[in-house]
Amino acid sequence: MLVAALAFALAAADLPPPAPTVSVPLAADFTLKTTDKQGTDTVSGSLQFLPGGEICVAVKSPRIQEMRLAPREMVIYYPDRDLAFVAHLAPPQPPPMLDALAAGLVDPSSTLPKGSKLLDRKHANGELITRWRVVDDGGKDLGEMHAVESRAGARSVDLIDAAGKPQRHFTFEDRVRIGTRSVPRAIVADYFAQGGVQQREEQWTLDHVSRFDPQKATAIGCAKLRPQTKIQTLTW
Repeated sequence: MLVAALAFALAAADLPPPAPTVSVPLAADFTLKTTDKQGTDTVSGSLQFLPGGEICVAVKSPRIQEMRLAPREMVIYYPDRDLAFVAHLAPPQPPPMLDALAAGLVDPSSTLPKGSKLLDRKHANGELITRWRVVDDGGKDLGEMHAVESRAGARSVDLIDAAGKPQRHFTFEDRVRIGTRSVPRAIVADYFAQGGVQQREEQWTLDHVSRFDPQKATAIGCAKLRPQTKIQTLTW
């Protein structure tokens, strides 16, 4: 499942903005339900956001897999086959997948390239509604981001391409506060192909969300490869 999701993410790699890193280490159990033209898959396991921007995932069902997302590398590992798929990432491209989880933890505007501009800002029904022009570091107009935020955090984020077609739609619900961080436990992410045709929907459910102390606990699912591990390189 993870490799299939990766293939979709690679095909959509030009979609802005990059997923932010999460400074507060967090751990949670998750269930991910993915629906696309091939049908629906459900995956469950645990994940951890680590200091420095790494995300580690241990898939427990339906098949054991490990995944490590770092700013410069992504690894998907199958322990039973001692087989790993590795993609090397070049800035400013972000690692694909889990972007909806990371986006739900931060101020939406903090995910935008520096050249982006605020187009509209208003308050309605206790919520902040903003519209941003997304401009990459080279000055290219990539489209718009629309965000709806409450006091607890972002409720929805939409990415629209330069032609006005949807690219991504995220919704965040059932938030819980972990220290200073507001964490959504129910997340829906809709992904669209060029032209605004929906290709994929992810429904995330997080349970047992807690602060992860890397000084006292061992990271799970971080795809530690051995010298004899078979490695296949994925082109980014």
